[in-house]
Amino acid sequence: MTNKNPTFAQLGEVFNDATTRMAGGINQNNSGRILHDIAQVQTGLEQLIQSNPNAFQGVAGIHAQNIVDQLNLEVAAIKSIGTDPFAAKYINDVQRDLIDIVQGDEQLTALANRGGHNGFATVPDLLAPPARFVGNAVQTEFMKNFVATSQDFADKAISLIDNSGSAADKQALVTQIEAYTHSANAFTVQQGGLYSARFNNEFASDGVNGTASRALVQGLQTGDSGKVHAAAEVLAGNAADVASNMLGIGDPVPAIGNGIPDHIDTFAQAGVVFNDATAKLIGGVYDGNRASIHSDLAATQQGIKELLGENAFTGKAQAHAEKMVSLLDKELALVDNQAPGANAATQLNHIHSQILNIVQHDATLTAAAMQEDATGFMQLPGLLRGGGQMAVHNGHGGHNLGDHGPGHGVVADAGPVTPGSVSGVDHEHQADPLAHIFANHGDHHIG
Repeated sequence: MTNKNPTFAQLGEVFNDATTRMAGGINQNNSGRILHDIAQVQTGLEQLIQSNPNAFQGVAGIHAQNIVDQLNLEVAAIKSIGTDPFAAKYINDVQRDLIDIVQGDEQLTALANRGGHNGFATVPDLLAPPARFVGNAVQTEFMKNFVATSQDFADKAISLIDNSGSAADKQALVTQIEAYTHSANAFTVQQGGLYSARFNNEFASDGVNGTASRALVQGLQTGDSGKVHAAAEVLAGNAADVASNMLGIGDPVPAIGNGIPDHIDTFAQAGVVFNDATAKLIGGVYDGNRASIHSDLAATQQGIKELLGENAFTGKAQAHAEKMVSLLDKELALVDNQAPGANAATQLNHIHSQILNIVQHDATLTAAAMQEDATGFMQLPGLLRGGGQMAVHNGHGGHNLGDHGPGHGVVADAGPVTPGSVSGVDHEHQADPLAHIFANHGDHHIG
């Protein structure tokens, strides 16, 4: 019998399915499946918050609500593919931001990992931090004011709730917060382009500011001190994040570099560089990341070639490493093509996954990728599969090679699983994934 009340962890594994499918880009072959995943996560989490309010208190509750809200932004970005040249960037920012929200919140992380699950699984970190945004004078002034205003609202709300402020004073602050939330949303949406792709998830009504501001208003109106303090904390954190991501007019642009070592000496180093491409490929290739992804893949390929020239591998490991070099040629060709075909995103996903699978299914290469405490060629979170199981690339339901409960991980003798195929046919989801995951799992509880 299907469990109609999925846990946060189970919803997180549906989210993982979307993450894995997004690697390489979104097209007509996978967009329906990804949107279906997102809708199930969003609807399921809304119901979960309502039915289990005690499990989502304080900052964790605001973070959970922000996942629901930000998914609206992601759906809009997915639907804008083909018309918005920055859609891939937008999708990448939102998807990785939601993962960071869960992984940065101890309460949500515990819920995501409950019962041996690995919901909202991590993806590789970038080799170098994103360059700070250089905006025009109007954008820079708005962002400076946003930082100051957010902190001011947080401080005033805490003072009113802690000192039994008057109803009139609370209402006056509520009016100011609501007006500013509306104007911030209008501003960021109006900017369009890279600005909106990068900052809507912070400034928009469905971004962090909108979610936290609504919670702050609710706390003031109901006298809920805990909610006010939690919302103030989230607002302050968002303001600090904005401050760290902007560059003032005339400020020198710091030299960040791409993080790729001058020379790759080990297979693990090559894998860490490949990880950078994995993170950037979530959402797809666009003109803003094409060159950096090319650099990652080319450096990975060159590093493996040099290791092969040094006879670092023999036997099957050598053959597998040579196969990786060949696949990287094909992946580079797809990344470099500025007029890709309709199936390019699916092909990219397939090839990138093949490379990861080669490493995962070769004990010698797996060991080499993990040298010096590295996690080279880090796996994607995995795909959902029938029977309540996760079809994953590493056989562990995610990146962490820890214990996982029954019903998760690769089916015995199933062989490697790749998301999609070169033909572009999506075979993984011919039926509703929640029906598969939650069937015959018994009762699940939050908290």
